[in-house]
Amino acid sequence: MNNQDPPHVLPRLPVPNRRNKYSPTASEVIASDFLISDETWEDICNTGDVDYIVIGSGFTALAFVDQTLKQDPTKKIICLERGDFWLPDHFQNLPLPFKYTLGGPSETFPFSLSRNTYDSAVKFVHGSTPFFGGRSIFWSAWSPTPTPELMRQWPESMIETAGQPDSEFFERAKSLLRVTSASEIGPPYASLQAQLDARLQAAIPGQRVPSATDAFPAPMSVGAVAQSTTIRFTKFSTPGALLTLYEQQQEHQKNDTGSALLLATNTAVQYLITDLGFPPPPPNIDEDVTVKFVRSNRPSDLPVRPDTKIILCAGTFPNATLLLNSFSETNVPYIAGIGKMVTGHFLSHVVGRVHRSAFMALDPDSLEISAEYIAGIASNQLQYHIQVTGIASPDPRQDAEDAARFCPDYAAAASQEQLKGSEDYVIFVCATLGELSENNPDSWFRRDENSRGSDPTASCVLQVLLNQADNQLWDEMDEATFQAIGAMAGDGNAVEWWHQPQPEDSQELPPGVWKGERPGQDTIRMPGIVHEASLIPLGSDNECPVDENYKVKGVSNVYVTGAALFPTCGSWNPTMTMCGFAQDLAIKLTPKAN
Repeated sequence: MNNQDPPHVLPRLPVPNRRNKYSPTASEVIASDFLISDETWEDICNTGDVDYIVIGSGFTALAFVDQTLKQDPTKKIICLERGDFWLPDHFQNLPLPFKYTLGGPSETFPFSLSRNTYDSAVKFVHGSTPFFGGRSIFWSAWSPTPTPELMRQWPESMIETAGQPDSEFFERAKSLLRVTSASEIGPPYASLQAQLDARLQAAIPGQRVPSATDAFPAPMSVGAVAQSTTIRFTKFSTPGALLTLYEQQQEHQKNDTGSALLLATNTAVQYLITDLGFPPPPPNIDEDVTVKFVRSNRPSDLPVRPDTKIILCAGTFPNATLLLNSFSETNVPYIAGIGKMVTGHFLSHVVGRVHRSAFMALDPDSLEISAEYIAGIASNQLQYHIQVTGIASPDPRQDAEDAARFCPDYAAAASQEQLKGSEDYVIFVCATLGELSENNPDSWFRRDENSRGSDPTASCVLQVLLNQADNQLWDEMDEATFQAIGAMAGDGNAVEWWHQPQPEDSQELPPGVWKGERPGQDTIRMPGIVHEASLIPLGSDNECPVDENYKVKGVSNVYVTGAALFPTCGSWNPTMTMCGFAQDLAIKLTPKAN
């Protein structure tokens, strides 16, 4: 147990009674087979015998752990997840009632939001999923490959590492996430998918959607694609993949060819305790400090060997919070660069429909779905993309479960209200995402000094505001969305638009209606920012807190993964690129075993 904390590290919070052997919880049943016990935790704390301490259990954690064990299965890894084990799979792979688990209590907000943000067009920022697997159990699975041209203002090291779209970097990430084109999945991605792809290929780039640069069948991360005609596909999430690695390493350990993978839930990391002691010595900015202990809500600190590396995989906001809590600018001056910049994506949601007669040979008796990805660049060079879900449902009641299970993004799929009465139509649901500009001093993330004594994992305040460049992009990407729906409907075919009135005095959503005129901005623009990025940018200049090897500058043994590293966020879904850089980190830290 370490008692020499830096002065800004608060006393540990009381630890509740964790277990009742007479009334086991569901997570304890899982724990008996896969997760370390309190006793095993204490054993590890007594020895500190691990090579990597991975904080988080989402995508970058899986990418780092999987690639490290490919490099050398003898590496000893412990993965720390702040939350419990809840869903074993992506919620869309589970029975339909699990749709109610999306949002609400399954999302937590480990930060305070500034009043200016709440009073602006942004209003809120999406939080974290505090369970084993993190956001992977709810994500949309879109996995596009950005070109070097889209990595605007990124350091050369990152662009060179990623290489071209067909490089080994992206091939590794695609293999990990099992990225598959919507055109290769099979039913219900069938005739509608092929026809929409053909129409968009003919229209983009071109005058139909002038700002659009490319269109192609959506690349999606899948758990599996069926080899039979009865089946379709499943959505990818990390719990099953991590447990598979656990089982693999158990076999390695049994055969004396590798080490066990250790998985710990209910382990909220609060501080990284350095070797500075208390009171700290005079600063020496030419010498890195070293983390000696990891403090969590568990009773004992986890010791860190001199050669052990700590890998931050908990997400942009949790990673930034942990670094700001653990280090001071006095001894780690580069920490000052954390949170000066906040980027991410704002979004619009546009729904239109066209009569089925606009398409040929659609199945008259079965559900058809399509997924298309449209990329674009506004006149101010900021990026956007449109995620198109097309759906033809001749029997909405019968098709409800398949539609919920197989649409690429449940949160951006046609609602039951939209499907009802649309049996003779094809519906286009477009979620359009635009990138927040990085040149905005009014957007920031910093420690909240008024939070002392409260939960240290939620000790920061966040502000995200839009500037003139963001508003210009939003106007242009909305226009592009309407143009894209017109191109998909085909020449001469009338489009009807979904109008969803806003609630007034009550919280109940008024019924929507189809109309011939476009809906207004107030109904299509969604409050909330997603895919947060850029809080801990990587680069060689002094403003960047992470070096070109993903190491926190000024700290000898802490590394960062995820979109927090991106100097600009682009508009593309970041998950696959995040995984690629986490895999690259694993390769850099662990040479290939003979």
